[in-house]
Amino acid sequence: MTNKIHSLLILLHCQGLGRATIRKLLDQFGSPEKILEQGWNRQNNLLFDKWQITHNWEIDFEMAEKAGVGLISYCDASFPINLRSLPDSPLLLYVKGKLTPPAACNLAIIGTRNATLYGKQTAEKIAQDIAASGVCVVSGLARGIDTAAHEGALKGGGTTIAVIGSGLSKIYPQENHSLAEKIGLSGAVISEFPMEMPPAKGLFPQRNRIVSGLADGICLIESPLTGGGMITMEIAQQQKKPLFALPGRVDWPTFEGNHLLLKHKKAHLIENGSDLLKYFNITRSVITKNSLLTREEGTLLALLASEEKSIEELVLLTQLPIMQLNVLLTRLILKKVVKEFPGKIYKKNI
Repeated sequence: MTNKIHSLLILLHCQGLGRATIRKLLDQFGSPEKILEQGWNRQNNLLFDKWQITHNWEIDFEMAEKAGVGLISYCDASFPINLRSLPDSPLLLYVKGKLTPPAACNLAIIGTRNATLYGKQTAEKIAQDIAASGVCVVSGLARGIDTAAHEGALKGGGTTIAVIGSGLSKIYPQENHSLAEKIGLSGAVISEFPMEMPPAKGLFPQRNRIVSGLADGICLIESPLTGGGMITMEIAQQQKKPLFALPGRVDWPTFEGNHLLLKHKKAHLIENGSDLLKYFNITRSVITKNSLLTREEGTLLALLASEEKSIEELVLLTQLPIMQLNVLLTRLILKKVVKEFPGKIYKKNI
């Protein structure tokens, strides 16, 4: 661990010394080391007379090492490029997992904690589709839409980054602890807060600027007029990021934020992952399971290419015995290339 990391930790753990002041000192002295060396000596301790240096930084450092958490400073080569240009960019990131080289695109999928089933299912499907095409999904590990987005990205076999509003030893919500562990295996869980920092209401807006800052675009799945989702969209607009929003039912209060953005043309209307991929000119991955289909399965799947069909229609089209047709449909459902709906209606899983 470099002296730069140690110096940053010392400064960040100084009582009464805020991040904004540290940035000003960095502009003045050039580096964390010089703040401690030159600032301390040249001003006869006057620089630090208001702030108390504690040994909490050593405890924090030891906890991070023990938990396998990496510390990445603002000037480290592996510090996310998208965050460098932010005027309030974090000075130090705690990373559980790996911040891999930039993906084809980073897209944030966000929304309310109190989401509808429709919102959660759509978030998961969109995240799954774009992750399978090489997009890294960014979200905040919160209940509701965030959780669905992370789970969808993992199902798509892609990477996802969770930015949390607490220290990495205080994962919030607690029920997402196992999800955070899964995310860290292929992506990363990150925070700018010390390891033991508990979640607090004032920390989440700070977290949201990093969610938006990491992303090349932000997709709002479901949000009322107020809340974290709308705050993040406002931050993203200030950061000049493209905004996207999913339309919902007009009588659902949890979609009023989406409709407001769409009505005032502040966000692009999207209906699925393909809309996002098209905007960023990313070629959608072909479903690899298709190559594992038998000839009979492939023939049946082709009949579902345009629209859903009932079991009766499929019997007429295929001229297959009902038992054989049911076996083929079951295999296609298990391979997740066909969906079954109530009333034995079948549709290709686009």
